[in-house]
Amino acid sequence: MVVGSRVVILNEGKILLIHRLKYGKEYYVLPGGAIEKDESPENAAIREVKEETNLDVELNSLLWKFNENVNDEERLGYYFLANKFNGKLKLGGPEAKINSKNNSYLLEWFPIEELKNILFYPEEIGEKIIAKFFRSES
Repeated sequence: MVVGSRVVILNEGKILLIHRLKYGKEYYVLPGGAIEKDESPENAAIREVKEETNLDVELNSLLWKFNENVNDEERLGYYFLANKFNGKLKLGGPEAKINSKNNSYLLEWFPIEELKNILFYPEEIGEKIIAKFFRSES
């Protein structure tokens, strides 16, 4: 089983996403990645966000613990909310090294209400984000 941590980072009604263009497929994910041996889910979340985005985050809370099956592989994800972040947004880590025309990683601040209009993985987490954080202006 693969175990990972991802982080919801919000700023003025937008959420930080990684826009993936991978060999003709286009989708979005939250910053984060695999938990290393002897690493806590919280520490993995902080480390992965720093590696991928160059941002330092302070975690507020665990939002969800989520099981999913991807290509017949069981995955467990920890989804945290960052209550503070600072730094200059910049792609880094392994993602920056393998970033290419056919396999790109783009950091984007994306309107929360637009999550329903894009391919976001995992879909169930996108729905939970909209339900929890989107505030209608009506």
